[in-house]
Amino acid sequence: MENKDPIAEQLKQHRTQAPEGFADQVMAALPQWRKTQPRGWWPSNGRWIAPALSGAVATVLILLAMGRFQPAKIQGRVGFHFELHAPGADKVELLGTFNNWKMGDIVLNGPDASGHWTASVELPEGRHEYIFLVDGERWVADPKGATHRPDGFGRVNTVINYYEDDNA
Repeated sequence: MENKDPIAEQLKQHRTQAPEGFADQVMAALPQWRKTQPRGWWPSNGRWIAPALSGAVATVLILLAMGRFQPAKIQGRVGFHFELHAPGADKVELLGTFNNWKMGDIVLNGPDASGHWTASVELPEGRHEYIFLVDGERWVADPKGATHRPDGFGRVNTVINYYEDDNA
């Protein structure tokens, strides 16, 4: 049993056909840019190689900058423990050839109950000079260091010589 909607039937009777060629006339009246097929966001005909490679390079650089991509461990590195007894200090920093004498780069932890400040730093193989900076104004050579050398600015640096062959 077919249930016909009377309103739908009336609308069908009043429907008129578009004149012949009406769609072609509308398309001809549109601006030129509307007539072209829209391009996809991905290049075609082999032109995808450059964007893909540049995207891959950018991803690797970003991962390296974020420290998420770790290259193979560099041979000849060893952890050194630095310690200074400075009970009245508010801040102790470690500056040396291994961090280009950069202030604020390595801040020691402390003080502990006895006034000791400490830091552990992984250093590459080689010769390194360092000094402690106490409260941003007092330069202190490591009193526990075996070798010291004048720095040419009126201070004395402590010297570490570490070569993997020496410890083999």
